[in-house]
Amino acid sequence: MLMFLVIQIIGPYAFQAGAFELETSVKFNFKEGGKTVLHFPPLGRVSASTHVFPLELHLILKNIHLNALESFNAISSAADLPDLFMPALRTHLFRYLFFLLFLSFWLGAGSALLWRRQHINLRESLNLGLTNLLVLVLLFLGVVCTYDIDHFNNVKYEGMLEAAPLILGIIEDGPKLIHDLGLQFGAVVGSVSMLQQEIESADQSGGIKKDTLSILHVSDIHNNPAAFNLIRRLIDIYNVDIILDTGDMVDFGTTLELKILEDSIRSLAIPYIFVPGNHESPAVVEHLKRIANVNVIEAGIVEVDGLRIAAMADPASSHTTSVVSDLETLDDMAKQLYDLVADTEGVHLIAAHNPAVFRFLRNNGNVLVGGHIHRPQVIKGDGYVEINAGSSGASGIRGLQGLQEVEMLFSFVLIHFTPAEEGKNWRLYAADLVTVKQFPLHFSFERFIME
Repeated sequence: MLMFLVIQIIGPYAFQAGAFELETSVKFNFKEGGKTVLHFPPLGRVSASTHVFPLELHLILKNIHLNALESFNAISSAADLPDLFMPALRTHLFRYLFFLLFLSFWLGAGSALLWRRQHINLRESLNLGLTNLLVLVLLFLGVVCTYDIDHFNNVKYEGMLEAAPLILGIIEDGPKLIHDLGLQFGAVVGSVSMLQQEIESADQSGGIKKDTLSILHVSDIHNNPAAFNLIRRLIDIYNVDIILDTGDMVDFGTTLELKILEDSIRSLAIPYIFVPGNHESPAVVEHLKRIANVNVIEAGIVEVDGLRIAAMADPASSHTTSVVSDLETLDDMAKQLYDLVADTEGVHLIAAHNPAVFRFLRNNGNVLVGGHIHRPQVIKGDGYVEINAGSSGASGIRGLQGLQEVEMLFSFVLIHFTPAEEGKNWRLYAADLVTVKQFPLHFSFERFIME
């Protein structure tokens, strides 16, 4: 009885397994029987009736160490993910088990002192200790022998996690959803192309000419493979020469996420210029550099077909956390970007993830290209043009989760440069803002003439 009471009130055992800080505990539950309970504070918990004997097994996720997530970059597939933490998890669970067995023995042995205060009978203490130990061993053996992990197919969600079945259903249906989106995108882009032709015929300046250099500006894909279905169609129909991506291709800064998109990026037969955002990490940046058609600009100038692009990566991409940089850091970056442009002759485009770093560059006829805000826009300001592609991935999985409740907005900007009069330089001619949104899919095509 004393053993049951002590185990019921004993505190949890804390440990770390990979990037995860966890706690585990065992409680007796004679009313509801054996359960495994996974806690995800403050979201709630998930429980399942996994065994027969009246023990509740609790595992609590206390923290995720983002700096330790770099270890995720060493795995080649999602199937390898458990290898990063399961060995440590097993080790600590066995330690906790042996601690409970040790405690039960000494509680039994020590209980003899409660009624034999004058004469200590060592044999009786040993027998009581062994009895306690045997009872607990039998309980644990009963749990192991009757444990059925398949019972997690029928779990109980509590707290905010009660919405989990809907989200898990969306993730499970994700491949079909992406395929359906791709099929619909073909028809949508075809319709956008027809609308463009009508705009071209009404454009008194003659429209987009054959010698035009067209850049497809994308941003904030956030792990959404559906974005590349639309990107491929836009490239084919509009004869895109360059893709300019202003960052946040992933969400958590791991190469595992990037591998979902890598084949799609490699399949694009044109240059892919990438400016890292705050959701990237050093590992993601290095992985992108190894893709043949990708040119990653962290700080500097790149020239493609005579078009000079000045760009600077988001400061957060140099470490593993995805937090937005503070105002002081962004101000320093804004000055560095200004100096980079001032020291380079004939810059045609200035690119960065966070538009906040353009504060010193909204002048001198500069063309500024950014992302981050998830709001597509083309601004013709006083002495500058500022373009933002919004989110070309409809905010990633967040967009998929809200499929039935909020609009999904895939957005892109086609930026057109025409040769200058001397034929040796480029000048901005027009920007086409293309959006595809919601179900059933709707589209819009808006042309901004810069002359």
